[in-house]
Amino acid sequence: MTLVKFNPFFPAVSKDLDQAVTDFFNRPIGSVFKDEIPFNTPAVNIHESDKGYAVSLAAPGLEKDDFVVDVENGILNISVEKEQKELPEGVKATRKEFSYYKFKHSFTLPEDVDSSKIKAEYQNGVLNIDLPRKATKVLKAKKIQVK
Repeated sequence: MTLVKFNPFFPAVSKDLDQAVTDFFNRPIGSVFKDEIPFNTPAVNIHESDKGYAVSLAAPGLEKDDFVVDVENGILNISVEKEQKELPEGVKATRKEFSYYKFKHSFTLPEDVDSSKIKAEYQNGVLNIDLPRKATKVLKAKKIQVK
């Protein structure tokens, strides 16, 4: 018995390696990974510090009004749904391949995030979201005398 794992680069197991390579390079680029990797979902970086968390989402070509950022039941939702506008009157498209862009990212927030102080800013193609920690009470040291 042979164990065969899925490999998106060479999905077809073939005795003829040349044919497998030819099949791979002749497929449309989107079909290489199909549903395994969502190409339209932007890359996200999350950093943690003493003050809180920082979420950075790379989404060039969008505008700040395209984003919907909300927190519901401890879940941070970031979404975009943008439809390509019609061409202005008198402009003729020689080729038009894109018309709709949509994605949604959801993150479960840690319990120490103060959701009332979350801030978001879109600048230079990157959406930055600041997730500050809740203020914690600092317990003062107290000396107790033993009686």
